[in-house]
Amino acid sequence: MYLFCYGTRPEMIKMFPLIDKFSEKKIPYKTLFSGQHKDLFKQFKKYLPKPDFIMDTMEKGQSINKLSSKIFDQIDLIDFTNITHVIVQGDTTTAFIIAMAAFNKKIKVIHLEAGLRTHDKYSPYPEEMNRCLISKIADIHLCPTWIAVNNLKLEGITKNVYLVGNTVVDAFNVISKSEKYLTQENYLVTLHRRENRDKIYLLWDQLNEIAKTRSIIYLIHPSLKKEAYEYLDDRITKLSGVNYEDMVDIIMTSKGIITDSGGIQEEAVCAGKKVLVCRDTTERPETIESGWGKLIGTKILENLHFLNTNKKKDGRLKNPYGKDVCDKIIKILKDN
Repeated sequence: MYLFCYGTRPEMIKMFPLIDKFSEKKIPYKTLFSGQHKDLFKQFKKYLPKPDFIMDTMEKGQSINKLSSKIFDQIDLIDFTNITHVIVQGDTTTAFIIAMAAFNKKIKVIHLEAGLRTHDKYSPYPEEMNRCLISKIADIHLCPTWIAVNNLKLEGITKNVYLVGNTVVDAFNVISKSEKYLTQENYLVTLHRRENRDKIYLLWDQLNEIAKTRSIIYLIHPSLKKEAYEYLDDRITKLSGVNYEDMVDIIMTSKGIITDSGGIQEEAVCAGKKVLVCRDTTERPETIESGWGKLIGTKILENLHFLNTNKKKDGRLKNPYGKDVCDKIIKILKDN
């Protein structure tokens, strides 16, 4: 039996289409929710089954070490009877600690979205080291792109490494396939990563300048909610706790995206939207290489023109993040 483990919004987004596929194929599984994004879980109730196991791990202002220790402590209370494989996604603290706990119990680990790398252990922090360490533990590596496959090969990891694509493609298609969207003049912004916290006001100053002439929708991360409302221009539309359907709507109707997030770099390609990535490195170079994204560090204003230059659909490259990803994964797991 498989155990799906998730704790954050990105994990929920990227796991729900695979869980749906397991249900459709009548493959036995259970789910574990670590509680890392407990306030956002209700947004996914229509897509995710009620968890078989729920942890209570979050408290305001706690350190990564404290969160990790809570997950380690509470996972020993989980009944792993008949569980043969644990599935973790990406690079969260939930994913790493549960992978390590499964290893300690000699249960096989399947890593969904394996092989992403920036080759800088502090960018993003702690995600880069989380995913590197999961790769050392995992028994099956489900990679989103050839670059990810090659990253693992360079680290000496070649056994049970599979190119499948990224499940965000399936998730995005589920939400957007029945709608027709008209592009508006809004820029969509998400900025919250730890490595940008000491630069956030520099980034926000530029957004305030842009807001004088252009419309901005800012999706506020809970950790910066108070500061964002106090500092950002009143002309900027500030939203928090946006559900995934609305998120897809905003992406599809936006003029372009400004972000330091990871998953939205993939969603931008799915939607055919250009994206400015406010980081010095990215574990998703495919977005940059496809022409849909540009790495800009903190220089938003001088690169804003990138979002205003349209990319013709007939010149668009095939989505580097694949298609029919969950079907490929099911076949691989059955063959294994």
